Amino acid sequence: MADTNIRLLAVERFKTLELETDTEFRELVQLASEICDTPIALLSLIDKDTQWLKVKMGTDVRELPREISFCTHTILDDDLLIVRDATKDERFANNPIVTGELGIRFYAGAPLITSDGLKIGGLCVIDTKPNDLTHHQQLMLKMLSKQAIDLMEYRISKELLEKNRKELDKQKKVIKNAEITLRSFFESAPNFHVLLGRSGEVLDFNKVAYNFIKKVHNADLQRGSMLVKFLAPDFVSKFIAGFNQAVKGEKVFEEGSTDYGAHGIIYWEASFETARDTNNDIIGISYIIRDVTDRKTREHKILAQNQSLLKIAHMQAHEFRAPLTTINGMMDLIKAEDYQAPREYFELLENAVKNLDSKIREVVDNVDNIVLVGTEVYQAK
Repeated sequence: MADTNIRLLAVERFKTLELETDTEFRELVQLASEICDTPIALLSLIDKDTQWLKVKMGTDVRELPREISFCTHTILDDDLLIVRDATKDERFANNPIVTGELGIRFYAGAPLITSDGLKIGGLCVIDTKPNDLTHHQQLMLKMLSKQAIDLMEYRISKELLEKNRKELDKQKKVIKNAEITLRSFFESAPNFHVLLGRSGEVLDFNKVAYNFIKKVHNADLQRGSMLVKFLAPDFVSKFIAGFNQAVKGEKVFEEGSTDYGAHGIIYWEASFETARDTNNDIIGISYIIRDVTDRKTREHKILAQNQSLLKIAHMQAHEFRAPLTTINGMMDLIKAEDYQAPREYFELLENAVKNLDSKIREVVDNVDNIVLVGTEVYQAK
């Protein structure tokens, strides 16, 4: 059953060939007719229920039920099937294509045997009168049968190659478009981004990474370079630890700052993420660094603003109380003296007022600083 199914699949594959209009096959069938001196010659394929006359000469029949087909018997053996007079052969004597208007008497067929040993049909010659083939004619019919199946397999291979070529071109186009999309996404990212191999070598990088290395280190970042040689010395050990964790499949996040001298202090956030293949095996590390200097600067300014607010709150709660208490006390004494108080009272009152004025000016200075910081933070946003 398995062999039968494989044979039927092979027949279906060969049925897709446009043999009817193929000049080489028409010439081959005509040559079989001329060599064997018969009025009819056929190249046919046999599937489960039907004999398909793919290339024919001397008949207009396109198909026959397999149960009455001579070719059904041809594919049972590797050798020629020769029926010299069908009316005297018990296998065919009552066959409708023998007793009917086709009136077949002579048949000789060579099986079409694929390189896998599958018999898919036959090359046959037919006559309406009893006949026979010489030894030479038999050899030529076998040879033409072998030539026919070789040519058919060549056509199948050619079609398969063409199909594969088109599919390959299609896949190349898909891959190219995907690469363009990925590269566009890679390059449009505002962050420093490199892809690292399992040993820390640079596999790929975006323009941001290239430009940063060029600016800070005056070096050209290249594929195959070891990224660690471009890192600040005090960050190397932390980078290696994070990289090794990522190689084990862990996601790593770090943040900090680096003083690049003439280029200033840069605050950054860095992440290591694993890059995997279709089998989910780790093939490298995606290393991304985000420059968060602007954000950190705003945060520091906001912290300074908060410190000023806390200082003002402390002054309001504590430092204003002493001069105000003194002023209130002195005013009570002056009132008790019916505003005819000694000079010392007014001197103490004057000192308390000056002290209060000094605290108020300090508060005003802090408020001005808060407004300035707040404006810069707002503008930065």
